[in-house]
Amino acid sequence: MPGLRRLLLLFFIASPLFAVGEDISQFYKNGMDAYKNGQYDLAIQEFESILSNNWDSSELYYNLGNAFFRSGNTAGAVWAFESCLKLSPTHSDAQYNLKLANLKVIDRMDLPEPPLYLKWYLSMKEQFTPSAWINITLFIFLLFSLFVTVNRIVFFSIVQNLRGVILTIFFISLFLTFHSIWTDNSLNLGVIYSLKAEVRSEPNTFSTRLFEVHEGLKVSINQLENNWVKIELLDGKTGWISNDQIRLIQ
Repeated sequence: MPGLRRLLLLFFIASPLFAVGEDISQFYKNGMDAYKNGQYDLAIQEFESILSNNWDSSELYYNLGNAFFRSGNTAGAVWAFESCLKLSPTHSDAQYNLKLANLKVIDRMDLPEPPLYLKWYLSMKEQFTPSAWINITLFIFLLFSLFVTVNRIVFFSIVQNLRGVILTIFFISLFLTFHSIWTDNSLNLGVIYSLKAEVRSEPNTFSTRLFEVHEGLKVSINQLENNWVKIELLDGKTGWISNDQIRLIQ
């Protein structure tokens, strides 16, 4: 009987999870069907329903971005593609579609081409998410430990040489891991979600109007205060906008 009770308890606990999973699958199917039929607003509604249930994935954001783009919502498209790339930095289709969406952003700013060595480094860092870099570094460390153990038991010059190579790779991977984690935790980004937002000097409507930004512009978020957000543009300009005019990149 105790075993049966535990089984029934497990069933009642798991049942809501299965029900939610079925709802998510249905929302996704409805969204994809709506998208294929050209009902982009309905597709957006179905995909957003999944996000409201605290479920996400790179493919969900990618398809949501496509629906936003097709419906003419530039801000939504930029936000969704950016969110997709945060989960899957090497998603080539999202990278391409983000470039198309950014062409419609009025205030877009193109960064100057970085030096070749910096471009190579950033490209390597952005190949993986912070959690993936942690796993890679742990694997390299375990591999190095294995080589050290083998080298203590049986001495081979090739093992000695490989141990040095793996140790070098480990420190490079460790640096990339810390940099990736630091970037992910310290850099909060968002997308301007209203057609036009007036940026002010203080977090209130009575302060000086500094400049304005338009939908789809990606900005850094420096501070949150009540219902206001302090943003920073690529050119260094800063100011405050209402928090209902921006959507945080997930």
